[in-house]
Amino acid sequence: MKRIICVLLFACMLLCFASCGENTEHSPETESIDATESQSSTESTENNQGEETDEMRVLTLEKALHTSYEWADDYDRALVRSEHSCVTLGQADADAYPEMAQVLSQIATMQENAMLDEFDNLVSFAREELAADRDGFETNVSTLDVQVRRADSLVISLLSDSYSHYGQIENYRAFHGSNYDTQSGRELMLNDVVNVNNDLAKAVEKELTTSVWAGDFYSETSVEDYFANTPYDSFSWTVDYTGVTFYFAVGDLSDDGMMTATVCFAEYPELFNEKYLVAPTEYAVEIPLDISFFAELDTDNALEAISVSGWYNDERNHYMDYGIYTDTDGRYYEEECYTYDLHPYYVKAADGNFVYLFCEDVEEDRREMRLVVLSLNADGSVTKAGEMNVSPSWLTDNKFIVPTDPGKLILDDGDNDTKKVVFAVGNNGMPVLK
Repeated sequence: MKRIICVLLFACMLLCFASCGENTEHSPETESIDATESQSSTESTENNQGEETDEMRVLTLEKALHTSYEWADDYDRALVRSEHSCVTLGQADADAYPEMAQVLSQIATMQENAMLDEFDNLVSFAREELAADRDGFETNVSTLDVQVRRADSLVISLLSDSYSHYGQIENYRAFHGSNYDTQSGRELMLNDVVNVNNDLAKAVEKELTTSVWAGDFYSETSVEDYFANTPYDSFSWTVDYTGVTFYFAVGDLSDDGMMTATVCFAEYPELFNEKYLVAPTEYAVEIPLDISFFAELDTDNALEAISVSGWYNDERNHYMDYGIYTDTDGRYYEEECYTYDLHPYYVKAADGNFVYLFCEDVEEDRREMRLVVLSLNADGSVTKAGEMNVSPSWLTDNKFIVPTDPGKLILDDGDNDTKKVVFAVGNNGMPVLK
């Protein structure tokens, strides 16, 4: 078992150790999109070499999903379910940022190799479990989901969400952030972006205690001690569009669970390298299930916590309902569903804040999805705007285009059976043809 957990941790940590590799391959299906992106990429690069502006382009990235199942003989449940994802640059941006493209390509290769190795180990372990206790056997699960936290001409920031369920052994989940200079592909260190001092520790503690009871920490000085005693390269963090988010594992500050805190650019500008304060004001970002994500839902320059959760029925292999919580007056919205998987995105658009919840209705190579759009109101309430039969646009080899730009959402339209349709977020949050 130690071997299996080590492989999972290795896959999670690979984001730190990438060097140059091969470029991502060009898919013929993306040629029409690439033609329009190529000019946009060139313009973005030229702007970045000169004076920075607030109109930095949100880059196009592609995400690959790989799923493996192993079934037992005459047994109606899977021995092992393994899924992992990786992120690479779209072809136009790969041409504009070749060093960054090489880094992401090599990371993707290493992640896939590590997860395939883990899958083989899990199958052997699961067969031993099944032979020892057939009635009590539970499917072994291992997932590594890589999510884009920021993607512009300055920074590409990735968050790996790693989860495992090894039969009767306690579930394990961990986050690992990695951040790169888009121009060079160089991995950013924490002190490249943030002035790491006592003021940063105090800011993180303040943000944590707005959503976590202070008594949950080991002591009154847990946050201060962690910052004082932890090397910079041991922090887990991401550069977001609104600030820097820190991820604390169980045991870092308390035994009660994972914690996240976002130190906001607008609230603490003195703590940051001013270069990274320049970010797109409209964006879409995938967010992990059951973990707080921070965004400004009103106009006070302070961030509010948002959490999207789902109740999963192991016997039916489906989610049965989902909920959205905002810490503005503790509002909660819940709705029944019946879906294989949930993929939530936070969307910051000119006309408001929204959750785009892609519900995976068919679990195949090209997953069929429908979109549920929910509006996040300034008072913390959640309003359902509607549903559409659209999904992120699928390419070849299980790849799809990651939604990152509310002004240019490239989606597949299931109702009209059309691919790579360009939408924009409308004033009520629903996608409209651009």
